[in-house]
Amino acid sequence: MAGEARAEQVVRLSLQKALDLISANEQELGRLDAAAGDGDHGAAMVRGLRAAVAAIDGAESATPGELLVQAGMAFADAGGGASGALFGSAIATLGQQLGPGPYNSATVAAALQAVLKTVSTMGKAKPGDKTMIDALAPFVEAIGEATDMDQELADAWRTALPAAEAGAKATASMVARRGRSARLGDRSLGHQDPGSVSMVYLLRAASDALTELCGSQ
Repeated sequence: MAGEARAEQVVRLSLQKALDLISANEQELGRLDAAAGDGDHGAAMVRGLRAAVAAIDGAESATPGELLVQAGMAFADAGGGASGALFGSAIATLGQQLGPGPYNSATVAAALQAVLKTVSTMGKAKPGDKTMIDALAPFVEAIGEATDMDQELADAWRTALPAAEAGAKATASMVARRGRSARLGDRSLGHQDPGSVSMVYLLRAASDALTELCGSQ
């Protein structure tokens, strides 16, 4: 991904595409969340993303990393609850780690490793606990492998996306160990974790933005 200007465009377009995608699937996310709680996950994600997009609208002097930090903080404040804190921290941590650049496969893969560590620590979760980690962890591993094969960022991201999708689907066969779903025990079986599905949507939106703006280089 060449240059700060291109990276800034990717950040802005990724968040807008995420808002559009999550908004279109708000009811689905609410339905998944209703299996374990009050069904507000979709609405909270939409609130958070709207705030994130609004927070960086017109911010012309910020670096791409700074934009992500601002967006993440706004997401956390507006989204509320555990999911707002976790997703907001994920976005902000990515920005903190990327900093002023350079923005390429290697630096992004390393930043995503830090994101995974942050949300794992905050949520006290690991793969298999039926959380967003079950989508994020395999994605981070896969994009690291793609980077090791010298793939450009757009290609590496696209290559890693199926791992996140498979991870989210696998949560349907898991018993929740963290969050509100953990209270249900075996009754959480048969439903995908809404946080993992939301994570896939965010990653898919970023993939679409990278492909649109950077393509295969």
